[in-house]
Amino acid sequence: MAGRKWGEHGKAHESMTPYFEKCAELVQRYADVQRYARPALVLGIRNFRKKPITMTFVAILSSLAILPILSFVGISIFVIASIIFLAAASAIIACLVAESIIVSIGICTLCSLVLVAVFSTVFFLSMYSVFRFILLVRSNGRSGFSEWAMETRQHLLPTRPVEECDRPDRPDVAINDHLSDYSQTDDQGDQ
Repeated sequence: MAGRKWGEHGKAHESMTPYFEKCAELVQRYADVQRYARPALVLGIRNFRKKPITMTFVAILSSLAILPILSFVGISIFVIASIIFLAAASAIIACLVAESIIVSIGICTLCSLVLVAVFSTVFFLSMYSVFRFILLVRSNGRSGFSEWAMETRQHLLPTRPVEECDRPDRPDVAINDHLSDYSQTDDQGDQ
């Protein structure tokens, strides 16, 4: 019985050897066999000749296992990329929230400083005005009140300078005022 199994084994080996060699030849044609696959193919051919059943099992197992292995690698890369994306997105969102809070605090601070500046300015102007009023009334009596009113108007409502466009239209011809010259000479002649 052992001889019969060995005989069947030998026939299977002889029938599979040409098939395996043809497959190896196709792989050599389409792959860069010199650098990467040649050592593995030589080892595979040598082992296939020594142990054909074991190598057939390994070949079938390898061809069946390639899909789960590639799936595992693909899913792992997807999970790692997803985690990195979520981490980056979370970091960006956290930065935006933190910056929004800081900007809100800054805007509130600046608004409160504007209010403080307005109230301080009004307070100091009022104090200055009251102090000036007291000084002018003390030094000039009742006329100090009118001086204070005039001074306060000048400070609070400054007169604006007359601009070129606000002036009345001038004549295109220059007018010389010779009368003032004659009046000066006539006045000197009368003396």
